[in-house]
Amino acid sequence: MYEKKLIVVGLPMIAVTYGLSRFSYGLMLPYINETMNMAQSTSGVISSLSYIAYCIAIVLAMVFSNRISSKSILVIAGLTSIIGLGIISISFNPGVLSLGIFLAGLSTGFSSPPYANIVDLNVETRLQNQTNSWINSGTSIGTAFTGAVAILMTDSWRETYFVFMLIAIIVLIANYKVLPKNQPLKENVMVSFSKEEWRRATPLILSALLLGISCSAYWTFSRDFMFQIENVPSYLGEWLWVIIGAAGLSGGTAGVFVNKYGLMPAYRISVLALSTSSLLLGTVAEYLIVGWLSPALFGSSYIFMTGVLIVWGISVYKSNPSFGLGVPFLILALGQAIGSILSGVVADLWGYDDLFTGASIIGYVALVFKQKNK
Repeated sequence: MYEKKLIVVGLPMIAVTYGLSRFSYGLMLPYINETMNMAQSTSGVISSLSYIAYCIAIVLAMVFSNRISSKSILVIAGLTSIIGLGIISISFNPGVLSLGIFLAGLSTGFSSPPYANIVDLNVETRLQNQTNSWINSGTSIGTAFTGAVAILMTDSWRETYFVFMLIAIIVLIANYKVLPKNQPLKENVMVSFSKEEWRRATPLILSALLLGISCSAYWTFSRDFMFQIENVPSYLGEWLWVIIGAAGLSGGTAGVFVNKYGLMPAYRISVLALSTSSLLLGTVAEYLIVGWLSPALFGSSYIFMTGVLIVWGISVYKSNPSFGLGVPFLILALGQAIGSILSGVVADLWGYDDLFTGASIIGYVALVFKQKNK
């Protein structure tokens, strides 16, 4: 039964650190730009700071997983989220905004690996894949919630981030009370990879990198693009994040799907859907049905894809679940950091149509990779 308690507190923490602290920037960008009037390239660079912070934090979380308890790392995740969101809520220029985005981004990297360790130690093996997948689906809850709050509070983006900060405080307190206090640390964890692990991890790393580059355009600029399309009603831009988040709930079934049909079928389906969501936006965005179909595809496939990467990573690093989750998520975030910067440049030079079409092509290339067995 402990897996249910973990989901009850883990899912909201992921919702806060991913949905509210990290991906909310793309949602709020149109409103922030009204205040700060930033160029698209500047917006892309600021977005990349969140992913860079994520990379730094997830490396630290993996390296210190044998020295600091998972609960303590999650407390750090909660605190960096609270501080980052608070700074964003009072930011008055791109410099202060960048600091808040960076600190909030740290929380995302600190939050994921510890849950993999806690699940490994407290949940029976047959339930671990689906428990990890459901906790991971917190991203979709956070995304949908972010979208709903933004609609209710219109363009009051500073007040919105203040509300997010208060929610982060509540979620941190809940995790502190529910998570196990005295978990054994793995004393002999090696922060290195054997040749066999490198061989088996290579396709995982390459696919995560390409998928990170591919989806970064959607997370950063899709909503801004929707508001600029004349034939698309404005309510679709307003509800975009809600559609993405609501559709993402289906991504929580990744673990169950993998257990029943296998890892590679799940991977291919998620990559095809994820890439197609960007292709639709880049080629036929003026059609109303695309305004619904594209974000629905993106939300469901992104959460599903990250769930698949968790299962794939843990299958490679069986002795250290935090590495199994951390490595693909680290590379995914690295790709997103690179992609955010490139997306801003491409959008400035060639426009959103070419940006999303190019992003989809990069995603389709990731289909060439497959799991290497022993």
